[in-house]
Amino acid sequence: MIAESIVAGGRQLASLFFIPEEFTHTVIICHGFRGTRENGGRIYSFAERLNRIGLAVVAFDFSGSGRSSGAFIDNTLSSQARDLELVIDHVAKRFSRPLILLGRSFGGSTVLAGGSGDQRVAAFIFWSTPVQLEQTFREMLQNDYDLLLGGQVITAQDEGGTFQIGPELAADFSRHNLEEYAALIGRRPALIVQGEADQVVPVINGQLLKALLPGSSLLLLPEADHRFTEHTTWRETETIKWIEREVLKRGEGG
Repeated sequence: MIAESIVAGGRQLASLFFIPEEFTHTVIICHGFRGTRENGGRIYSFAERLNRIGLAVVAFDFSGSGRSSGAFIDNTLSSQARDLELVIDHVAKRFSRPLILLGRSFGGSTVLAGGSGDQRVAAFIFWSTPVQLEQTFREMLQNDYDLLLGGQVITAQDEGGTFQIGPELAADFSRHNLEEYAALIGRRPALIVQGEADQVVPVINGQLLKALLPGSSLLLLPEADHRFTEHTTWRETETIKWIEREVLKRGEGG
């Protein structure tokens, strides 16, 4: 594992590179809202498993998150999409391999916004991804969402501490049409993994994304919450099986 920064477009994005001696694809992993590249430390074992099947892995912090430059209050879907585009360009030029994009939660929304139209991407993986963005954030923030729409900065708190959200986060949603982004994916392989007990991103989001991506695979786990707290191994294992079946074997003509 190598920790370094991807510097481009005036941004410094802290990244982790897990590169095996031989690999056929590079997986770029996008963390969720308030997350980081390490995914609570789980990135290391997951990347090792991906390395074993011949995949390189790059995980990075969006601007204002983790160790990347910027302020979290400035984060929007547009800013994260620009970050992802910079990472895609860097990784594609550096390794010259087809890409697989994996997004967790809001990171999955970012994959749609920032990667769906890029033909260097061979496959897409969406973990607990909201496509009903306004509804999801309104439910999460309750009355504070109306304050955002009114142009106010709000203060919120989670297990990571107190943080601020700027009004541009909500205003920016109207600039994005996730249905149009999904159409750009076309028939490229896509996997959707969703917990039916998800209290943050309701299961309807996974079902809607499946409808938007008719060639995709949808895996639902009835007892899984938003973070797949007790089921991370299952999610990783099923994801790896899907990559082997739908991406690697297909690429071999099997």
